[in-house]
Amino acid sequence: MYSYSDFKYKGTSFCDVFEVPMSDAYKVELCGKEIPVYSCRISAYPFNTWWPGHQRPVNQTDLVSYINLVSDEEITLTVEPLKSKDYKKVMLKPYSKNVRTKEKDGKITFTLKENGAYVLELDDYHGLLYIFNNKPVPCENPDGVTYYFGPGVHFAERITLKSNESIYVHKDALVYGCVFARDAENIKVYGNGVFDDSWEERHNQHCYVPFTNGNVKLYDCKNIVMQGVGYTNSALWCVNLFHCFDVEIDGINVFGQWRYNTDGIDMMNSQRIVIRNSFVHSFDDTIVVKGIDKYSFDNCQDILTENCVLWCDWGKTCEIGLETAAPEYKNITFRNCDVLRGGNSTCDIQNGDWANVHDIVFDDIRIELESFYTPSVYQATQEQKYEWNGEVEISRFLCISNHRFRDAYAFIEFGKGDEPEKNELYAAIHDITVKNIRIYCDEDVLSRYGKGCARVRVCKKLESAKYENITVENICLNGKKLSADDMDIDLEAVPPEVLTIK
Repeated sequence: MYSYSDFKYKGTSFCDVFEVPMSDAYKVELCGKEIPVYSCRISAYPFNTWWPGHQRPVNQTDLVSYINLVSDEEITLTVEPLKSKDYKKVMLKPYSKNVRTKEKDGKITFTLKENGAYVLELDDYHGLLYIFNNKPVPCENPDGVTYYFGPGVHFAERITLKSNESIYVHKDALVYGCVFARDAENIKVYGNGVFDDSWEERHNQHCYVPFTNGNVKLYDCKNIVMQGVGYTNSALWCVNLFHCFDVEIDGINVFGQWRYNTDGIDMMNSQRIVIRNSFVHSFDDTIVVKGIDKYSFDNCQDILTENCVLWCDWGKTCEIGLETAAPEYKNITFRNCDVLRGGNSTCDIQNGDWANVHDIVFDDIRIELESFYTPSVYQATQEQKYEWNGEVEISRFLCISNHRFRDAYAFIEFGKGDEPEKNELYAAIHDITVKNIRIYCDEDVLSRYGKGCARVRVCKKLESAKYENITVENICLNGKKLSADDMDIDLEAVPPEVLTIK
């Protein structure tokens, strides 16, 4: 069985008009049948600033395309680029999927043998095509769903879920709205359609408060299931879990994010979270575990991210912190993930408050570096323009630090968390394992940057903090296992014995 999303607006009168954003950049055939191709926006380049009191200008973005498929069998796609006809290189990512493309008569054909998210790029990421080949998520009992969105375009705005309520989004449903819950349990959001938050505007500095929602914002909830739905064009952080417990996120797609502070998935003082089989392309940080003052009495623990495709335009990809107002961070694992772009660091720990951070694992992470990945630039003034001098942004595969969060954000007013007395476990980082990291880079990047393609930074800003047992094992660059001498290792205020390279 295979199908695709066909979003059709059903107006009721001549003045009831709405146009679904369609793409004119590609023609796509699914097993010989032409299917709809939609458009959304992404960041044109990594150019960011503190919230300036208005949303990011659209002239810093690119229009890109997406198709939303549903299948439980092998499918063949034929893609005809309608604008970029003089491309030199076809890239179908993630590379680890090893999907072979064939080009003939201006068309690109390939077969997808498994579900998951793919990205087709022609020479670079500008004008890309997202390909979401989703596992079917059926609704067995529509009458038992609190909010059932069938085929069509829906203008729902903010949907507030209560305990034992659910949302189902049909594959042909495009929902302009977002999801909110507080103090709810046994809630579920599922289906194969798309939530679009473009209706919501942001007018506030803070991402913690419910003044602006984003795609999903949940406070103090438990027993949550999010399955199969796409989320695009968030007004700020995309998927937010504030002090939530027992959460299963499976097969969601976070994409088309370009506005300020559009982190992918943020978890604040939450426990027993599983994120798997998902695609997250964020403008800002991608998968983030935070601790904030309001919930500083509770740990961040028992969190697993696995079998995901991740893309960070700015910031960090698999991240602990920067906010770490919590007693402990422990038993947190990122594994078996493809990183199409890693921002300035892929595996990242920033203990910016006081937590005892330990037993963190990054395992089997595949990082792609490309010569067209332009460096992150801070926009100091609204008049400043992004300029590129040919340098490539090389994502560190590991960065560990305890820079002070409240120093970096001194201009923002925060509450006061339950801060402990300073001791060796205050902002401590120990028992960290980073292993089986595979870095791919093209020959241009490798020849220009050499061992700078495999970068590590470990920095300690608080002398009293405990740093111990940081292990880096089996790091490969273009298939070659690296020794410590093959890497660019930067240690600041940390004795060499803290870091073990195997």
